[in-house]
Amino acid sequence: MMTHARTPGNAKKIAQLEAAMAEMLAEATRRGFFGIVALELNVQDGTIQHIRRKLERIER
Repeated sequence: MMTHARTPGNAKKIAQLEAAMAEMLAEATRRGFFGIVALELNVQDGTIQHIRRKLERIER
């Protein structure tokens, strides 16, 4: 298990990241989903600055 910097900003962003991941997993693991799911983090000096989520669907 990796450890991360325990800053108030990181604690808030980690909670947001976990919620985003759960939502994206729920969407992507439904039957009939074809596409790409990605989470992107911008980090500066060990502190998470931004979270970007991408969900691209392929129409079949």
